[in-house]
Amino acid sequence: MGEIIETEVLTLIDSINGLKVELSGFRAEMKEFKKIMNKRIDDLERKNMQCQGNPSLCANARRLDEHIRNDNGRLGRTLGIIGCVLSCISVGIVVVGKLIK
Repeated sequence: MGEIIETEVLTLIDSINGLKVELSGFRAEMKEFKKIMNKRIDDLERKNMQCQGNPSLCANARRLDEHIRNDNGRLGRTLGIIGCVLSCISVGIVVVGKLIK
């Protein structure tokens, strides 16, 4: 009976040692992953700061700048007129409805 307990204890110790080795490897992988992620975040922050300082470096800022330069306001003016006409028609219908009652 003592040999069985001793064998189980040795097996348990071997299992614990194996887990320690696996945990050590996992920690090393997590440290490497953290280092890579920190580098990527630093690169993104650096690019973001460069984009804020010089919008010509940022593709989205270039597109937005191009859109603003090419906008002549015609579409906004047209939509404003259409909105005004629809509002006037709506008010007219309400007024005529009230007068008929």
